[in-house]
Amino acid sequence: MYTQTRALSLSLLLLCALSSIAWRNAQPPSAARTGLDLLPPLPFKVATLDLPRIRHERRTQQAAFEKRRLLEEESQYAVTYNGLTLLHMNVDQARAQGEKWIEVSLNDQMLYAWDGDRLANQFLISSGVRPHPTVTGLFRIWARTVSQTMDGGDRASGTYYSLPNVPWVQYFFHGFAFHGTYWHSNFGTPMSHGCVNLTIEDAEWLFNWAFPDWNGSTAWLRSTTNDATLVWVHE
Repeated sequence: MYTQTRALSLSLLLLCALSSIAWRNAQPPSAARTGLDLLPPLPFKVATLDLPRIRHERRTQQAAFEKRRLLEEESQYAVTYNGLTLLHMNVDQARAQGEKWIEVSLNDQMLYAWDGDRLANQFLISSGVRPHPTVTGLFRIWARTVSQTMDGGDRASGTYYSLPNVPWVQYFFHGFAFHGTYWHSNFGTPMSHGCVNLTIEDAEWLFNWAFPDWNGSTAWLRSTTNDATLVWVHE
């Protein structure tokens, strides 16, 4: 009789256990999670907020946004500050079609103004010194102004400069420009921070030759398809 009672008790316990397991499996996952199961599945070190990384990502995203915005604004012009244009970039074509174009030889420290294949004028220049070389390649003038203040460099390293009333400025790529120079007369030798230095008289001639429709405005002037002069800078 005792043996039968014990066997019956064990059977009841086993049935209860199986019923409990079945009930748990039938519940939604959220109801079954308790205690440590409620913690994030990733290790805490991985989940820790990385503020420097987040700041870097935000700066990168902001810079990309500003670049897209600037390019969208620039798309309305014949030539953008970084050289994007639908105009041709071919010296042979400019020569054959009688187009005005500018050649800069860094080795000779010379600028040549061409009307097609006819040399209209030539000048001694001062290009960028070794730490700040003048950019080489094919470009088109994208902006002009009669006079501006130019500054740059770094105060801590002693390279800061500020030059007011720089005359007859014509930008051909980013911050690289042709302009008149009153702070030195050592033309024929690299002297600049990357721009092409000319005498004031030569820079004025080049400005009026490349931009014959100038009406005397002292504002910043963006190039059109008619006056975005082709520029070839080479060694």
